[in-house]
Formats: sequence, C-alpha cells, structure tokens
Amino acid sequence: MYSIYKSIPGIFLFLFLFFLNGTKTYGGVYTYTYDTTQYQQTITLPAFQKDTTGKVKLLQRILSSLQFRRNARAREQQRVITIIRSVMADSLVATAADIKALNEQLSLQQNQHFDSLRALIDKIMAKQDITPATSEETAEEEPAAPVTETDIAALISKIVPILQQKEVEERNSAAQQQRLQKIRALYGRSPLQIDTLSFNDSTGRQFTVQLGHKAVVMGIHPYWMGDRYLHYNFTTLSEANYYGYSTSEKAPRVPDSVSLFNFAGSRTFTFYETDVTRVEALLRDEASQLHCIDSLTALLRKHNADGINIWLATLNGTHRKAFTDFATLLYNHLSSGSKPYRIAITIPPYDESAAYDLRALHPVCHYFLVDFTKAGGAAAGPLSPMKGDARRAIEPVVSRLLNQQIAPAKFILLLSYYGTEWKKGKDGRDLFTRYISYADIKNRFPSDTSVSYDEDAVAAVIRQRDALGNLTSEIWFDDANTLDVKYDYILNTGLGGVAIWPLGADDGYGELWDVLTDKFVRIDTTFLDTIALIPRTTPRPGWWARMVQRLEHEAFILKLMFSDPCELVKDREEDDDDFFAYVALFFLIITLLIAFYYAYHLRMSGTIWKWRKTVLRVLLGSIFVTAFFAIVAGFLNREVPFGMTPKMQTGATCVTIPLQDALLIFAVGIVLGLLISRFLIRPMITHEDKP
Repeated sequence: MYSIYKSIPGIFLFLFLFFLNGTKTYGGVYTYTYDTTQYQQTITLPAFQKDTTGKVKLLQRILSSLQFRRNARAREQQRVITIIRSVMADSLVATAADIKALNEQLSLQQNQHFDSLRALIDKIMAKQDITPATSEETAEEEPAAPVTETDIAALISKIVPILQQKEVEERNSAAQQQRLQKIRALYGRSPLQIDTLSFNDSTGRQFTVQLGHKAVVMGIHPYWMGDRYLHYNFTTLSEANYYGYSTSEKAPRVPDSVSLFNFAGSRTFTFYETDVTRVEALLRDEASQLHCIDSLTALLRKHNADGINIWLATLNGTHRKAFTDFATLLYNHLSSGSKPYRIAITIPPYDESAAYDLRALHPVCHYFLVDFTKAGGAAAGPLSPMKGDARRAIEPVVSRLLNQQIAPAKFILLLSYYGTEWKKGKDGRDLFTRYISYADIKNRFPSDTSVSYDEDAVAAVIRQRDALGNLTSEIWFDDANTLDVKYDYILNTGLGGVAIWPLGADDGYGELWDVLTDKFVRIDTTFLDTIALIPRTTPRPGWWARMVQRLEHEAFILKLMFSDPCELVKDREEDDDDFFAYVALFFLIITLLIAFYYAYHLRMSGTIWKWRKTVLRVLLGSIFVTAFFAIVAGFLNREVPFGMTPKMQTGATCVTIPLQDALLIFAVGIVLGLLISRFLIRPMITHEDKP
C-alpha cells in the first residue's frame, strides 16, 4: 500500500514488461499466456563478448528502451523474449544466474516493493566488471549459460505486480496533491466569511467554509527545539503541546511567555518526570501531590492553556493505586474552577507491571496517549511496527487496549519522528545504539539511497554494509509512506487521533506535514440559509441629497488645499475640479454686472449717488471672491504649469505648499508694498510734485 518514490525509469520498466507481452484482457485485467507446463524451452544466447567501448548493461538497456514505449500495448511473448535476449548479449554483468537470483529475491515478501526491486537491480549492475580479454581469449570462451523461458516468465510475473502497484501509488500521490491544494486554498480564511451557492437564477444557499479535523492531531514541541515552531503548520495541528514542566530543580524552567502558543489554537502542557525516585516521592506523599497540583494549576492559568498531559517515568505495580489517586485528585482540582481543563495520560504500549488501572483512570482523563517512542527488544526494528511483537506492535496493542471496554476515541497513538539505529550482532542479537531524527536521516543519506520496507512492520529500513558486503547496521524509521498506512489505521479503527513526538525532528522537509494534513484535515461546509438571488438596487438620492454630497466633497477638497495639498495629488482621480472653475466664472459674471451697474449710476448721478460707496464695497468684495475662486481653480488644475497640484509622472514626489501659506505670502507682500509706499516713497515726493 505504500512505496518510495526514487526512480522514474522504473515506470518505464513497468510499461515495457506489462504491455509488450502477449495478453488477454478481461475487464481491464491482463492475463499472461505463458505456458511452461507442456514443454521446457531454452534460449541460447550468443557467445559472451566483452565490450570496452561503453555499451550499456542489460538492465540499463531495458530501462533506456522503455523510455520510448510509454504508450505501447500488449505484444506477443516472443517479442519480449527477443528484446531481452538481444540486450543480454552485450551485457557485462547480467547472466542467467543473475536472473535466477533476482527471481529468488523477489519471491520474498519484503522485496515486493518498487524500491526493493530497484535495490536488487542496482546490486546486479554494481558487480565488478570483468577485465577485458584479448580476441584469442574471447574465441576460447564457452557460450554463456542458457536462460530458460520459465525463468523469464517467472521474473515478469513478479515484476509486473510491483510496477502496477507503483503506478497506482503515483495516481494516489496526484490525488493527494489535489486534496492538499484545496485545503491550502482555505488557509487564512475568516470563519465568519459567508459565501453563496447559486442553484438557479433566482435561488441560492448561503454557507461558510472552514478547516476542521477528522481526529485529534497533537503536536508535542520539546523545549530544546527552540524556534523551530516557526516552521510548523498550525492549521494541521488541533492541539499544540509544550514539553514541558517538571518539579525537578535541574529541569529547564517554563518561560514566562511560550512563543509556541501565540500561533496555536488549543494549547496544552506536558508534565514529565524522568527520575524514578522523584516519581516515587510524588506518589507516596499527598502533600507533595497537592503542591504539584497547585503549581500545575497556576501554570495553566498563567498561559491560558487548555489542559495537561502526564508523562511519567516507568511505573511499577506498587504505584498502581497511588497514581490513580493522584490523577483523580488532579482531575477534581482542575474541574472545580470556572474553566474545565483536559487531562491526558501517557501510557506504555505494554504495561508489564500493571501500573496503570485504565478502567479507574478512564473517568478522570480525556484520552490516553499510547507511547510508541521507546526502543526495545534484542532485534533491530522500528519504534511503532504495525504487526509483530504483541508487546510493541500497533495492531495487537490496540486490540488489547480495546478489550478494556474503553471507547476507541479515548486512545491516541503517540508516534515518533525519530528513527532507531542498530548495530548488527554476529550472534543474532542486535544492539540499539541511538535515536536519529528524520531530518538527520534525510541529510545523511542522499535521495537515491536504497530504502527497503518491511511489509508486516510497515516501516522503512536502510541497511549499511562494509566493504566486504557484510551487514553492519540498520536504521529503522517512518516516512510519509509508512505513516500514511498508520494514519489510515487510526481513522479506520476510530481511535482518538495521533500525537507527534517531537515536532521539529523533520525540520527542513515537508513530506511528513503533507501526509499529516492530507489524512486528518478536512473541509467543513456549514449551510446557513436559502436566499433569493435578486439584484440589489441602490436608490438614487434626490437632487437635494446630491447637492449636499457635492458641497461636502468640495468643502473637503477646500480643507485639503489649505492643509495638505499633496493628499489632493494622491486621492483625486480627476485632472482638475470644474466645480471651482464654474464658481469663479459665476462670480466673474456677477462682478461684471455689478461693475456695469456701478459705472452706469456713477455716470448718470455722479458723486451725489447715495449708494455709491455701498455698491463700491460690494464690487470690491465680489472682485476678491472671484479672485479667490479663480486662484483655487488654478490651484487644482494640474494642466496649469504654475498650479500648486501639477500633473506628475508615476513615482514622482509631490512638492507644493498649502494655499493658506500662499495667500499669507501674498498678503504679506501687499502689506509690505503699502508700508514701503507710505513711509519711503511718499516722503521723497516734494510738495510741489504732489498733485
């Protein structure tokens, strides 16, 4: 069900071997027509000739040929045999013995995967080339051993299912990317955003879309991971857990502000004790328990957290009742306040000493974290095998836990992003050497490193050998393909979810986040109401409302002219404002009419006209008002070279002064002119020169 994506040429090998054979098709299933029970045929290959001019080897030739046959259809059996026969003739390394050995290896279940096939092919191709021989030696060589049709048919029958599986998995990968694309499109979307789905031209339904979770996804961030939380996908996590808090004086203190919680929705802590003596001291003394509970309560309130996970060192049977009492006491204290807190308890996959009374703990905890992060045993293997040892494998452990008559949703599998490295022992006993993070494995081994898979354990393994080919060590770990299977098991079994230990162990690689998001994040659509799709029309305001809006707009423009004209440059869409030009024209006409009226009466009545001074004052005021609006119109007109808001090119900087400053300068100039005329020029004019 899983695979490793390492080699594109393998796809071509599948298409060639799958389509270039004589087949019959039944509902899309190909059946091969090889019949090896009636007679035994042999293919006598040409004499082996060494090639020193760089001819490609057998399997290289096959893979190269397949690159041009991606759309080929079924061919007769003899066509396949002929091609294999022709490319084997100049092979430097592939022999009948190699074909037989490849058949034997592919009969093993652990090798029935694409990457295992590639590893076997690479092993054959990596054999040391034979030293080129002289023509005389070549002539004396005996023909290569014949390859039977049975061996070829058996090899094809083993390779085709492997490559079929590869093809299916690549289609599944494409489907996964499509699902991830839909999920990512909703990142950052407000849960209050309402959309409308149209049924027809007149009816639609309103709905909201947001991301949810199929099960709990707890990510545990240990304090030593520092700021790697900046690379986490908090949308994928339903709960962010900080590891952690300990009563030990030597343990690092929880900072006053846990930066991780700034990005998390639900936030919890892990209370851990790795020292067995401290665990015993805590459980034997009720006063110590109350002091610990007070500290935990203060911690949760200070950081506005939602719960606590209890992860203690291995307990034994003597602690069974004391631990149950402690958990009950903690539950009573945390549930008595205004905010109820969640309690989780981390338990081993196999409680050998019966230290955890699950039936008694069940009512006081929200879920149990089944710890698959510890290595054990004398044989090399993964931390969380699916099948195998009943004490450590996921399927038997979960089956045993469900026999406690506790709902499956109470159990969360605690899986590790660490692998295990083992030193192979000569006596059959392996030695566990260390834990190694997923990121370190990817950094240490190049992308083309041969990775094998254990079908039962559902785990990846990298085997290291010395110069003589002896197996020296193994690294067992989970990758995106094995976790895909385990996540499916969690969802199909109805378990509470998954907890990841530790977040940050895959820093720099996103494939583990992708499979976690694909499996556990879902798109939740909530339909709100059915509505009528009637175009909304905005009522047209009356002439008085339009006039008020226009006057308010022009008043705002006038205010900006006196305070910050550069805002006019940025905000105004028109090149000029015709309103003030029309106003200036209107007052100009009024001024001309008043001037004509004043001149007519002055001519007819002379200085004895009693309204002379009043009309003159009105005329002067009208002149000033007209001049003011003319200046404003010029100020706003960007086509005027001397305007205060000229047309500027994109990216140019606005340089101007407020109209208030301009008028002030103008007024100061007039005042200075009058003063100079009165006190400097006029005294210089003699009395005789005065008119």
